[in-house]
Amino acid sequence: MTREPTIFNEARLRAAMERGGIDLVIVRGNENSRYVSEFFHNGGNLGYRPFTAFYFRDPALKPALIVPAVDLHLAMTQSWIEDVRAYAMAEFFTDVDAHFYVDFFEAAKDVLKERGVSGMVVGTEGENLTSGFRQRLDALLDGNTIVDVSFTLEIVRMVKTPEEIRRLKRACDITILAHESFREAIRPGATGADLHRATCARMIEEGAHGVNFINIGCGPENSFAAHAPFPNDHVMQRGDFAKVDMGAMYLGYSADFVRSYFLGETTERHRDIWSWLNETQLELGHWMRPGMTGGEVFDRGYSLISRHLNKFPREFVGHGIGLGSHEQPRMNAVNRTVLEAGSVICLEYSYYHDGVRHHTEDTFLLKDDGVEHWTAACGRELVVSM
Repeated sequence: MTREPTIFNEARLRAAMERGGIDLVIVRGNENSRYVSEFFHNGGNLGYRPFTAFYFRDPALKPALIVPAVDLHLAMTQSWIEDVRAYAMAEFFTDVDAHFYVDFFEAAKDVLKERGVSGMVVGTEGENLTSGFRQRLDALLDGNTIVDVSFTLEIVRMVKTPEEIRRLKRACDITILAHESFREAIRPGATGADLHRATCARMIEEGAHGVNFINIGCGPENSFAAHAPFPNDHVMQRGDFAKVDMGAMYLGYSADFVRSYFLGETTERHRDIWSWLNETQLELGHWMRPGMTGGEVFDRGYSLISRHLNKFPREFVGHGIGLGSHEQPRMNAVNRTVLEAGSVICLEYSYYHDGVRHHTEDTFLLKDDGVEHWTAACGRELVVSM
C-alpha cells in the first residue's frame, strides 16, 4: 500500500536539489536514511549493515531503499518507498519471498542500472561516510559527478514537518513530566541512582518509547560534569548540588532539557549566576525571529550574558533538534545558517563556579511571528526546600 511521506519533506529536498543541480541523492547515515525513507531502523549503527536510500530529483525515477535481509519485511511495512530491496545479512531467507542480493553493492548496482544513472550529478554524505564504503560507492558511481550534500541535508532537515513537530513536542512534554519526578526525588538520603530511577520510570509511565539519554550530576564527585553517563550512589545532604540533562524518546524523536538545583541552601553568588543564566536565556529565546543567522543569535546571547559574567566560556548557546540531538541552526560565532520558521531550537547556558556546573536549557518552536516556548511551564527555582 502506497502512502505519502509525513516526516520526509520531499518538496524541500527536491527544491534544494534543483538549486544545486543534483540529480540523485544517496544517503546511508543513520539520521539521513531514516529521514528520507521513514524507516526507523535500529541496525545502522553496525557499520557492516548499511541502510541506504536513493532519491531522484526527476519524479519519473522512483526512489529505492536497500536494507539487510533481516529487516526487509519491516522496511516494506514502514517506509513510504515502494522499491525496497535486501541483501543477505543475518538471514539468508525470511517470511518474505524475495530475491536477496549477495551484498549491498550488488543491490545498489541494479538500482543504478535500472534507472540509467550515468552522467548525473550525485550527492552523497562525503567525508561522513566510512572510508571503505565511500571508496566502493565512488567506484560504483564512476561516470557520474559526485558532490557532498551533507550540509544540504542539514538545511533540509532543519525545518520540521507538522508530524515531526508533533513528535518533538510530545517528547518534550514527557521530559517535562519526568523532570517533575527528578525534582521531587531530590531530598536528604536520596542518591544519584534514586534520581535516575525516578526519572526514567516517569518517562516510560508517560508514554515515552525510550530514554534517549540522561546525564545526572549529583554531589561533589560529578557536580562539575557536563555529561556524567552513569548514576552514582552519593547520598544527598543539605547544600548538595544536583543537575539533570535528559531527553525522552517518542517515535524516534527526542527532547533535550536541563535544570540545576541545590538542596536546602546555597550562596548568594550561586543564586546570582543561576538568575543571570536563566534571564539571559529567556530574553534571547523570545528575541529570535526567522531571517536571523545562528551567528547573530550567538552574538546577541553572548553580549547579554557578558553584562554579568566576564569571559563567558561557551562556544555555542543553542542548537536545533530533530532526528539528531544537535542539528542546524547551530548558534555559534561562525554559523551563517539562516533561521527559518518550523525549526525547533534548544537554547542553553552553563557556567562553572565553586565545583559545580550550572546548566539550564529550554526548547522553542520558531514561528513566522516569534516563538512558542515549549518548556515555559517548567519551574526554574534553584533551591529545593528540605
